[in-house]
Amino acid sequence: MKKIVAFVLSAVMAAACAGCGSVNGESSKTQSGSTAATGEATVATAAPETLPNSVKKQIDQALSTAEFQGVMQISRGGSVIYQFVKGTDDNGQPLTIDASLPIASVSKQFCAAGVMLLSEKNKLSVDDTLDKYYPEYKFAKQLTLKNLLTMSSGIPDYYEKFMDGSALGTIEADNVKKIKEAIFGEELYFEPGDDYAYSNSNYFLLADIIEQVSGVPYHEYIRTNIFEPLGMTSSGFVEEISGNPAWASALSNTEAMNETTHPALAKGAGDIVTNAADMDKWMSGLSGGKVISAESFRQMTEDVNENSYDNYGYGLNSMPYDGVGHVGNIPPHFYAVDYLNTDKDVYLFAATNNLRGSSDVQQKVLDALFQ
Repeated sequence: MKKIVAFVLSAVMAAACAGCGSVNGESSKTQSGSTAATGEATVATAAPETLPNSVKKQIDQALSTAEFQGVMQISRGGSVIYQFVKGTDDNGQPLTIDASLPIASVSKQFCAAGVMLLSEKNKLSVDDTLDKYYPEYKFAKQLTLKNLLTMSSGIPDYYEKFMDGSALGTIEADNVKKIKEAIFGEELYFEPGDDYAYSNSNYFLLADIIEQVSGVPYHEYIRTNIFEPLGMTSSGFVEEISGNPAWASALSNTEAMNETTHPALAKGAGDIVTNAADMDKWMSGLSGGKVISAESFRQMTEDVNENSYDNYGYGLNSMPYDGVGHVGNIPPHFYAVDYLNTDKDVYLFAATNNLRGSSDVQQKVLDALFQ
């Protein structure tokens, strides 16, 4: 499990970061609005003078070894310093930098922030045991919300049992009941707190607990408390794709989404659709005190599972150069990654509907940015 996640992270970061700068002499579209035709690919750079030419050359070299189709954006100090977009949508039209794409497990940090918001209001505690919420669950007294947040619960993953959608219907409440029954019927992999096992079940339950405590549906809670305050106007949830033509046209592999759009299937664990601009608002807002307090963000990034290879915290794990972030994927096509480096005030987001890349580019790009 750890090796698989590590490979995906490297591949996504490789492809994502590789998009920085102009490519093979293609024309670009700048923030000022000047454009030139580029065929299938459109490359955009903003304030390129903020990066030395040597840095751009290193990043371009990394790009030359990888093929990436999707969108990527890097910002620093509140300004976009690079954008890259390449690929086509369902209609064969070029993707744009504004395309909203599914971010899969990157969604988990939104769920974790939702928990912290309720904690700040003293409506729950990360030290609460699950019997407060699920008295019927035989392991509830052994498990805390912190175990769920840090993947230290030992609860097996429900997702593979339901991913084809054959056991689920169109009514969310019925699907939630089925998934809970499946989760509660399993034995734990290990004693809570003694190890690490990445499991979507943890965040599915956290989303359900947010609903219990807040008294509103989970998606309404996230929309009201995160999307709207931050002005994330291009963000929503995978279940909404079929009703949003703008989103559907951006997904060049919509058949891969069929397994995630059943109501509640990806709830809390991989349910968000968003774009580069909104993710920049999210990353800077999350780390800058616009969503949760500085102390809550510290907990998310420092209260980690020491048994995990990447110090998994609350929906965020450690990344190179003292950054944090998360990777997500919906096999076989959709991948996303976000990278937050608060010390250097750098934020990176990438999402792809046709990932191609090599595992050695990530470190080269980050080396170019930070050394």
